[in-house]
Amino acid sequence: MFDAVQGEKKPSVSKVPSLIKRWRSRNKSAENGLVPASGSIPAAAAHNESVAEESPASATAAPRAAPETCTSGTLAADGQEPHCHGTPGRRLTILSLDGGGVRGLIPAVCLEFLEQQLQAFDGADARIADYFDVVAGTSTGGLIATMLTAPDVNKRPLLTATQAKQFYLDKAATIFSTPGIFSSVTSLLGSKYSASPMKKILADTLKDLKVTDSVTDLLITTFDTKTQQPVFFDKQVAQRVPRFNATLQDLCLATTAAPTFFPAHQFDVPDPDQGEGKTHQYNLIDGGVTANNPAEVAILHAVKDLCIGDSPHRGRIPEFKGYRDLLVLSLGTGSSIVSYDAKEVASWGSLSWILNDGQQPIIQMLQNSSAYLVDLDIAIRFQIDEVEENYLRLQTSGIVGDMASVDGSSKKNMQNLVDLSNKLLDEKAKFAKWLSEEKKARAELPASVEEAAQLPRDNATPLPSIATTFV
Repeated sequence: MFDAVQGEKKPSVSKVPSLIKRWRSRNKSAENGLVPASGSIPAAAAHNESVAEESPASATAAPRAAPETCTSGTLAADGQEPHCHGTPGRRLTILSLDGGGVRGLIPAVCLEFLEQQLQAFDGADARIADYFDVVAGTSTGGLIATMLTAPDVNKRPLLTATQAKQFYLDKAATIFSTPGIFSSVTSLLGSKYSASPMKKILADTLKDLKVTDSVTDLLITTFDTKTQQPVFFDKQVAQRVPRFNATLQDLCLATTAAPTFFPAHQFDVPDPDQGEGKTHQYNLIDGGVTANNPAEVAILHAVKDLCIGDSPHRGRIPEFKGYRDLLVLSLGTGSSIVSYDAKEVASWGSLSWILNDGQQPIIQMLQNSSAYLVDLDIAIRFQIDEVEENYLRLQTSGIVGDMASVDGSSKKNMQNLVDLSNKLLDEKAKFAKWLSEEKKARAELPASVEEAAQLPRDNATPLPSIATTFV
């Protein structure tokens, strides 16, 4: 078990009020757009301050704080473009994908755009997995993460980002088969949908591939209904602990087993640590119960493996200094805000909290608050270290009507999601440029820890103490 990642010195929290004040003064002139939906304290603050004035149909990302010397999307004071921090080649790159059912089409469209930009920089063979050390996903985000990191026969990514997007367009209606006339009643008595269509699709696509087969570190979140604990599957752990080396099929069925929509998934994984022929049984449901936004889980896993594990990146990062050594892209699936008056809520019984006018209030509230707090926490940490450019959160609040549904698989709704996603994109593609530069810089670094330690690097403050309890 991992108890904590300790830094040498924790930055003073007294910085936080001044940082918030500094952001609010800049927010008046900050521009909207792809470069970031959040990415610093702003993510949450911007939403709180602007939600009353925001048009329900707006897909524009929330304003974000500018760094000291530049404003996102514009030129810096010295005429240079905004830049990320840290030493090129010496950073951990992390991609995090939220849960959200068919709304996974939103990050899929964003990733298609990103991959196309990377191909413009580095050639047609470039793939998303080539640029991220960790690809983490919850629920539908876990499905995308798996598709982008599963290997083909040549040990290259099985699917392109465009193919992952097309997966939603082609398969969503099959996975979310049209419910019957009594669907609201049957969903109270059992799962709304059968897992059979998904099982067949995954069997045809992923076959017998396992976690350790992934072309880069894959991290999938789930929750075990028997132990009542979150279970995180990732390649680095699976290479050391056999019981975490599940098939990718099983992981996708588990992380997407959203309560009331799909049944929980039970499966066994060989566990030689317990004796010859022994297995470990999992009883899993949707990772959104644990972390609908898995960005912080991904960061903790990556840092843990680097500092006290067997990370393959130890050679190029012999001494991890802090947030400037991270480059994080977090993609949401859209924020749907359904408001309830307290007087109305006060009269609700158990059933109304679970199903109310076609909505699932308690599930929506838990997932919205979880994603919000994760974004806020990460944003504050990066801003305290004054490297907020290294964290990019893309999220849209333009989710209304049928688009808010996690199972709205009609062609019209899917096209609306694509159109909404396209409004998030920025032609300047700064993040793609930074990823390309990071990848190229790694080719110039020495392989050994001793040689790498002798290279000059940017000044950095230590990572603040972060505590958690996972393998």
